[in-house]
Parts: sequence; C-alpha cells; structure tokens
Amino acid sequence: MNLTIIELGIMNLNECVDLDQKSLNGLWTKPQWEKELIDPKRICLGIIELKTKKLLGICSAWLVIDELHITFIAVHPFHQRKGLGRFLLTNLIKRSKSLQTNSIHLEVKNNNETAKAFYKSMGFKTVGYRSNLYKDGSDALILKKETNNKS
Repeated sequence: MNLTIIELGIMNLNECVDLDQKSLNGLWTKPQWEKELIDPKRICLGIIELKTKKLLGICSAWLVIDELHITFIAVHPFHQRKGLGRFLLTNLIKRSKSLQTNSIHLEVKNNNETAKAFYKSMGFKTVGYRSNLYKDGSDALILKKETNNKS
C-alpha cells in the first residue's frame, strides 16, 4: 500500500464521520467533527491510500499553550494492525516538536490493553486516572509523553 499523511479539513467531514462510525462506533457527532476540522488550534491528520484516495486513519489533537492533547486516533477496522496508527502518531509527534510543545497527553480506556501497549511502545507513561470518563462507565488512564523541547 502506498500511503501518505495529509492535514484534514472541512472537505473531509463526511469521511471523518464515516471512519469514526466504523472504527469507534461514532465517538463524535458530525457537529463535533466539524468543529475539530475548522478550529485553528486543532491538528487533524489523516492517512490516505494514494491509489484510492481513501481515508484509512485519523489522528486529532488540540494545541494548548505548550502541550498537545490527542483527542482522537483511529484506523479503519480492515487496516488495523498494519502499522498505520504508528505512522500517524509518529507524524503527530514530529509535528509537535516543530510546534515546540513540551508534552503530549491522551486518555485511554483502562481496559483497552491493546491501546495501552501501543501507547507504551510509543513512549507514553501513565500519569493519572479519571473515573467513569466514557459513555459506558469505563475509567480512563491519562498518559503523557515528553517531547524534550523544554529550555
């Protein structure tokens, strides 16, 4: 597969909603996606298969002063376990360094062992806990990765 990462915009709204529905059962609504795609303080990256122009994965984050907060990361179910999530997150980490962030934060379901192992392999460490964060009542771990831009 020939892949590239692009910055997503409002023209990708329906694709984002569709991928969200297929990968995470519609974590966000269409208006939430619209806000995510047009807000200049947010970064939305997509992984595209060049031949078909199909959106295979999304990573979204908010820039808050000198921190990047990952709000969404998903890969189409047919393309999981092929390194696409790592490709997206690696690109986001590189971008965060050029934005001179000091750290990257995210939350993950406490019982999502696959995601926890993935984030650990990418250098994230558990720094906190949130009770009952998700719609289904699941708890979340707060993870952080230092980006070594501190002066």
